[in-house]
Amino acid sequence: MKKFTFKELCILAKFHLEHYRKSQTIEKLQEFGLMVKETTDKNLDNAYCFTIDCALEFLTIEEKRILQADYIDQLEKNWWMEYYSRTSYYRIKEAALRRFINCLHFEIMV
Repeated sequence: MKKFTFKELCILAKFHLEHYRKSQTIEKLQEFGLMVKETTDKNLDNAYCFTIDCALEFLTIEEKRILQADYIDQLEKNWWMEYYSRTSYYRIKEAALRRFINCLHFEIMV
């Protein structure tokens, strides 16, 4: 597998996790009857969400917190400043991105 740059990893994670977030939101709205079921393949969306959930399970608690806050919950830009130094944040984020993308591409987990 190609060794992605940090910027490329961010783009890939943003793509996957935005779709994941949207699918989860649509599913919750449909459960409460607030949205009519779409014509898209629900099984495909469920399989995709399951794959993302499995990839997230391979992350450490810190790695998962960063991806969750940055891409799924979309917290404010500098939410991490009260938890991490800048160096620690980016070191953990890069490790999380690499592990997450490697898992989605069925590569060996590091």
